[in-house]
Amino acid sequence: MTIMINGKFVSKKDAKIPVWSSFGRGYGIFETLRTYGNKKLFQTKEHIDRLFNSAKQIDLKLRFNKTQISKMIEKTAKKSPHKSQIIKITAIEDYLIIISKQLKLDKKIYDGVKCMSENAVRSLPEVKSISYIASYLSHKRAEKKGYFDAILIDKNGEVYEGAYSNLFWFEKDTLCTRKDEVLPGITRDTIFKISPFKIKFKKIKLSQLKKRKEIFLTTSVKGIVPITQIDKTKIGNGKSGTNTKLLMKCFDEYVSSSLA
Repeated sequence: MTIMINGKFVSKKDAKIPVWSSFGRGYGIFETLRTYGNKKLFQTKEHIDRLFNSAKQIDLKLRFNKTQISKMIEKTAKKSPHKSQIIKITAIEDYLIIISKQLKLDKKIYDGVKCMSENAVRSLPEVKSISYIASYLSHKRAEKKGYFDAILIDKNGEVYEGAYSNLFWFEKDTLCTRKDEVLPGITRDTIFKISPFKIKFKKIKLSQLKKRKEIFLTTSVKGIVPITQIDKTKIGNGKSGTNTKLLMKCFDEYVSSSLA
């Protein structure tokens, strides 16, 4: 693990912030990004831009500017001994913390994962806030039951997104996703840019979502992850669909070209 606090590298035992900091009140924001291959950072600018947008929405003044933060991320990635890394940036009052750890992915998730539905709705869904207890507990409960993630729904059964991810589904050859009240995901925005399919913003009930033949999640760390089961319901034929596979191929090509 490689740790930087306010531009200085510190050991794990020396990584400390005051007990009276805003961290204790859940007043802060974060971003999570990754490296590919030989420590190559992906979409750093997009993550920093979203960090600043989140800060603006909760009236949090960041101690460093975008250029400074970008250089800190680069230094942290370079210092880490690992080629594939997951990097988390946390910003609270007076502190910017960057932590890099080795990224280990189970490639089997790209064959399809099982998710469970959970009655929970994020507060301030457009902000990557460190105060995300609803999402955290939903994801934790899902993992405990052997699921990959939880799909958040309200009391009326209306679908929002994954606890740790954005959600898409296909209606024939049209790619659908919810427009608002969800996190403006970086990979989500990339899908809008590269998708060869028509995109439609719409809401959907859980009962209807389960009838769709292709559904997938997106995250900055894992990319596109097909869903093959929700609760006890098999999605489509229980395998990653043709359209989803094509979109995964487009995304992989986009990543490769961006890092070239």
